[in-house]
Amino acid sequence: MRSREPAEFMVLFYKLIAESSDAVILLAGVIASAVLALLVALISRRLLFSGTAEALEAHGKLAEVLHASLLTFSVFILALVLSEVRSNLGKANDLELREASLIVRLMRDLDTLGSEDAAAASERVQEYVRSAISEEWKALAQHEPSLAEETSRAMASLVSQVHTVAAGNPAAAATLLGHVEKLEELRQTQLESATKAVPGVFWWVIGVFIVGAMIMNGRYKLDAFSITLIALHMGAIGLVIAMILVMDSPFRGETSVSPTAVLRAARIPSL
Repeated sequence: MRSREPAEFMVLFYKLIAESSDAVILLAGVIASAVLALLVALISRRLLFSGTAEALEAHGKLAEVLHASLLTFSVFILALVLSEVRSNLGKANDLELREASLIVRLMRDLDTLGSEDAAAASERVQEYVRSAISEEWKALAQHEPSLAEETSRAMASLVSQVHTVAAGNPAAAATLLGHVEKLEELRQTQLESATKAVPGVFWWVIGVFIVGAMIMNGRYKLDAFSITLIALHMGAIGLVIAMILVMDSPFRGETSVSPTAVLRAARIPSL
């Protein structure tokens, strides 16, 4: 039972992120980080740094080095991960453009044949695209991404119909079958892209560094000026964390792969 609770929490967490706007996620990241930083600084001030002015003065340089190191490691790791998730999102967008281009060629070649079987195959292409966007992209946006069974059935139906068309048109068979084969490969590549989420160990590591830096903020007297600086500083770090969450899954939320190019390629006005 206990082993299922973290997984259920992550499912609900991913669902919450998917249903929230980017602005809400970014604002929540700033506020949550700033408030947590102030609470941790207040607690550490009372428990660790209260009445230790002489000790702080004697070891002030060491404390400053430790504080700076924790912040530097945190920012460095966040910068690396932010770059990685941005790159993964860009690659996922490129995959969709490749898929759209492939669908355009497949639809064009089917139109050229002009047979009833070719027209039926074009309809199968549209059914596949509708299923991919409405069902499969939702499955790819989950905590544990997967390919949708409904979309797999739509793909199987498309492959079967294209084989029928190819059997009656030997001259175009190789081209048509090649298009379908590439579509299937792109599905697997999309799954690979969706599984490149930030690993859980990253959040533990960055959490240790950031909380450590928050604790070290307790060295300072918490007057209005220092509270403002701490809130601004940690709020900025929270903003970066929120940006990572926004872009972590290419098929989730507002900042995600756009279906426009694929819909246009399949000649579907809208879903």
